[in-house]
Amino acid sequence: MRHLALAAIALLPVLVPCGALAAPEKGSLESAKVPGQEIVLDAIVASVDDKPITLSELSMRLSPPGKLSFKEASKDQEALKVLDSMILEKLVELEAAAKRITISPEEVEDYINEVASRNSLSRPEFEVALKKEGQSIESYRNQIRFDIIRTKLMSSMMHGGVSVSDGEIDEYIAAHPELSQSGTALKLLVISIAAEGRNQEQIETKIAEVLAALDAGDPFPEVAKRLSDGPNSAEGGSLGVLAESDLSPQILEAVYPLEAGQRTAPLRSERGAQIFFVEQRFSAIDDDEEAREEAVRKEVKASLQKQKSQERMSSFFINDLYKHHSVDKKL
Repeated sequence: MRHLALAAIALLPVLVPCGALAAPEKGSLESAKVPGQEIVLDAIVASVDDKPITLSELSMRLSPPGKLSFKEASKDQEALKVLDSMILEKLVELEAAAKRITISPEEVEDYINEVASRNSLSRPEFEVALKKEGQSIESYRNQIRFDIIRTKLMSSMMHGGVSVSDGEIDEYIAAHPELSQSGTALKLLVISIAAEGRNQEQIETKIAEVLAALDAGDPFPEVAKRLSDGPNSAEGGSLGVLAESDLSPQILEAVYPLEAGQRTAPLRSERGAQIFFVEQRFSAIDDDEEAREEAVRKEVKASLQKQKSQERMSSFFINDLYKHHSVDKKL
């Protein structure tokens, strides 16, 4: 194991005579005192393309930060998980640099301000909220920078999209016969307001913000993209085409009287609130069957494209990145 000697020197460099330091335990973070200075011997816990990740860097990323010996780190599940994240960060940085993907400080700050705004907080209030959660604005800034770079890298990888054949659509519909059942069906969108991390007053403030945007005439999909907490917010809150028989009693009662283009009042629960929007209705009348089939095929195609994209991205970040670069993990 190679060791790095990092010296903390007060004013002037001090020469240490040969043999003045005892050899440290393998892989551990040790210090040896010499009058007037302290020398810390660090350990390399991993390297990516010969760029080292040290034990002290890993220790500082733990929550709370602390000092671990090499042996302790090798048995600490949190440390091992954090190390994997640090390796992935370096891999993404290197791959982005190779593809000439850059990010400006302004992009990071704009994104942080947007997150603060989505939570109905000013920037100073947002930074205070971060501190209460034990996170500094600097660490959050680094996290956002990484997320943006990863997103840009994903976009470059997905340039041109993914193709889905008619045969794949037919096979999916055959495997899900409920999509072809006669009866009333709806193409639904939803805006979700999560209760997690919010008190009741904050939930109601968020609901009011969403309703104000909708009342002002903003398209439902755009408001969903901007304000929804749901996992499908990037798709405008789309839930696809659903049979009325598949809806919960509460949701069915709310959407049953609605025509296409209308929305429900907020449906509140212990998990927060949801607002549903009926984008399109399909009845059991024969004249509508062709339109319904076309809509179902369109939704299935979109679902399969999303699934293929996720699989490609998962493969890229789990397998391909490690094939493109040299990773030496020592823990």
